[in-house]
Amino acid sequence: MQRRAALLLALSLSALTLNSAQAGRLSPKLQAKANRHDAATIGVLVRFKFDAQPGKKSAKELRKQLKNTLGKLGSANALLNKLLKTKGKGAELWLDHSVYLKMTPAQAQALAKLPMVEEVFENFQVTVPRASALSVATAPAGTPWHLQAIGAPQAWAAGFRGQGIRIGHLDTGIDPNNPELAGKLLSFAEFGPDGERISSAPHDSEQHGTHTAGLLVGKSVGVAPAAKLISALVLPKSQGTFAQVIAGMQWVIDPDGNPDTPDGANVVSMSLGLPGTYQEFVQPVRNMLDAGVIPVFAIGNFGPAAGSTGSPGNIPDVIGVGSVNQAGAVSSFSSRGPVTWTGAYSGTFIKPDIVAPGENITSSYPGQGYGSRSGTSQAAPIAAGVVAVLLSAKPGLGMVALKTALFQSASNKGSRNNASGYGLINLPGALARLGVQAGSPPKPPVPVPAPVKPAPTPQPKPPVVAPAPTPKPPVAAPTPAPPADGKDKKPKGPKPKDPKDGKDHGKKGGKGHQGD
Repeated sequence: MQRRAALLLALSLSALTLNSAQAGRLSPKLQAKANRHDAATIGVLVRFKFDAQPGKKSAKELRKQLKNTLGKLGSANALLNKLLKTKGKGAELWLDHSVYLKMTPAQAQALAKLPMVEEVFENFQVTVPRASALSVATAPAGTPWHLQAIGAPQAWAAGFRGQGIRIGHLDTGIDPNNPELAGKLLSFAEFGPDGERISSAPHDSEQHGTHTAGLLVGKSVGVAPAAKLISALVLPKSQGTFAQVIAGMQWVIDPDGNPDTPDGANVVSMSLGLPGTYQEFVQPVRNMLDAGVIPVFAIGNFGPAAGSTGSPGNIPDVIGVGSVNQAGAVSSFSSRGPVTWTGAYSGTFIKPDIVAPGENITSSYPGQGYGSRSGTSQAAPIAAGVVAVLLSAKPGLGMVALKTALFQSASNKGSRNNASGYGLINLPGALARLGVQAGSPPKPPVPVPAPVKPAPTPQPKPPVVAPAPTPKPPVAAPTPAPPADGKDKKPKGPKPKDPKDGKDHGKKGGKGHQGD
């Protein structure tokens, strides 16, 4: 039934073709499969042409444009809607102005000939680039180094902790029961490979998402502890699809499906991608920016070679984040630029844009504990947390002003290179660029010793009066014989007791408890 409906759809669309010169593009991979006459049904994205005029990219406008486009498909619209409403067979991705469908390469080739189609491409895999495995760690004693390195305590001292800001978090999921994340999750959604939402309670399919979430809003490990999370599980077990990621991106922009309610993310953190340049990511990222949402993405763990950046972190318009270690040196695994784009962007660009701490980073771990991990996956949420703090200090801050403050205040003093971009983030410096004065880092409290209670003063006891002895008649003592040597001797008897026996009864035995 599915193959028959898809075939009828393709034939109907072919009948609507007006001019092959206006037709869309079939991706090289799909074209090769069509040339081989592959008969297997595969998932494809059909991206339509649409009004790319700036200022018309709100969630409401994007939904409207996709609906209008589908309405222009004429006789094919009914068949397409049937596929879209069949579970696992289709999904509307308004952020990308596309639909996900299952069909054969030949049917995809027919779709690509429609004038209103921009391109048709296969749904491809997206992963979490690994730099290191997670190791168990203990709760940090004091402020962790990754927060000190960027000056987060100074921003907190001035009262800026990300309050009022919503952060979109696309990852492997989240464990909201970790103490670091208690009360931090606003909304959660899980998406399948076809972009359809899966009904599930908040959970982490691995550990990666809980770790990155802690770096965003964790109580003691997060950069913006007063911000809230909108978390999408798009990488089950650290691997997902393009449709999955785009579905998550559009959901964090409009979680309740009502574009008139202000419940979407202000900034989005993504620690995922693939090495190289992927044009497929460009349009949804541009639409996200036009919707007023700031994308902060990991640059990739494919270094140290030049030209090793990954998509979507290497898209020129996003804030691409690399990693440094505790000494301030760029991590060996952190991807380096330059990156060359064609098509929507044409030219060679310096990447990353900025660097943040990314080695041996302690954050929340599923359950009640902590874990340590390294990677640009850790650097990206730290940078996104910085953006949240800046937005809390300057509500309504635009992308251009934010980038200027963030980049010009970084450690490279306005210059940039393909290893560290503009350098290590300087949060107090960025606040100063925005005309906001950061405070001094709060001093650790000086422990006040517990007051020592004085020993109670002993109260004098009343003297014990012995009863008077009954008098006896005197007995005449015998007259002592004179001593033989002729000298007087004092009578021997017990000496009177001295009230001071030389012992200090006022001191307690043993040592007092020592504070730890």
